[in-house]
Amino acid sequence: MSLSELDFSIEKGLLFIENRQLSNGGFPCLLAQTVNCIAEDLLEFDDGVKKSKVTQEDDTIFPASLIGLSLLHLKDNSGARKILDQVASFLLQNKSHYGMWRHYRGAHQLATLIPNDLDNSSLASFVLRELGFPAPDNYNLFNSNHSKNGLFYTWVTLRPQWDSNIKYWMSLWEEFRHPIGQYYFWKLMSCEKRDIDAVVNSNVLFYLGEGDHTESVVDLMVQVIQEGREETCDKWYSRAIMIYYFFSKNIQKGIPKLEPLKEIIKNRISAEFKSNGQFFKSALETAMAVSALINMGYPQDIPKKSIQYLLNSQNPEGSWDKWVIYYGEPTKTSGFGDDAISTSFVLEALHKYKMYQLSLSPEFVNS
Repeated sequence: MSLSELDFSIEKGLLFIENRQLSNGGFPCLLAQTVNCIAEDLLEFDDGVKKSKVTQEDDTIFPASLIGLSLLHLKDNSGARKILDQVASFLLQNKSHYGMWRHYRGAHQLATLIPNDLDNSSLASFVLRELGFPAPDNYNLFNSNHSKNGLFYTWVTLRPQWDSNIKYWMSLWEEFRHPIGQYYFWKLMSCEKRDIDAVVNSNVLFYLGEGDHTESVVDLMVQVIQEGREETCDKWYSRAIMIYYFFSKNIQKGIPKLEPLKEIIKNRISAEFKSNGQFFKSALETAMAVSALINMGYPQDIPKKSIQYLLNSQNPEGSWDKWVIYYGEPTKTSGFGDDAISTSFVLEALHKYKMYQLSLSPEFVNS
């Protein structure tokens, strides 16, 4: 492939994302709910015992954080910057007074019941900070939301322990306002107040940075990879490539304890290479594999066939196929994703690969 092919594909993808973006700066999200099967490709079907129903939700905050995170790598591109500025405006509009975010907003039936979470809050905060917008003052609230062993809870919610941080108590306002709804929320949903999830902790580390307050997170990441617990270490990101992708962002920062993981993860990703250039099961997962390998310092191990696979699998309107990026429960019978999310992850991978090729040979510009 040539530089012009990569640039054309990237511009086409950015135009698709721009057209998919809502007027408020957020993005729609597709929710697949299945029976007797795993939610993966976000397609509806009914073949008897196996069924899948897909609905679009326009009041979901998290897709904007994910898309913003991927497009940060292209922020010098005017088209990407336009999208990112609207993402930033959307995130600022939906930030709580104490600097946190939850999964839903506005009129969604769960907006007042689902608590703030550290996953969305860490990524949204990071995106705003990197774009030069006012970052929320939430470090103390993050550090108040960890267990005795130093790992961070996923949810900012009431637990039987004292906390002197006033922002912590302010963040519980909705929980105090809706006690009955809260009771049934925790009773019926698969989340638990003491959830500790590995990718969520990794994203907190990515935002807060390495230090005494995140040392336990680094240890957890090492244990997950060394013990092969990729598919059970997080309720919401329960596919191995998701763990590799998000972990690789911290490995890229040069944290010494994470260095031994690089070779292990590289080998596990390489084992999922298919003859057509695909890694794992989809274009989204192939893009995550490409980005993870580059993040960890192995761009030379990316087959050109994989980049060509990504270019060839782009749809005529500029998107890549929708695929579940995170799940709503450990059984994987409900999953969230969108073609705009998939497209942003592919654009991140293509841009990183392009920059790698340019660093090797300036002649690539004319190829």
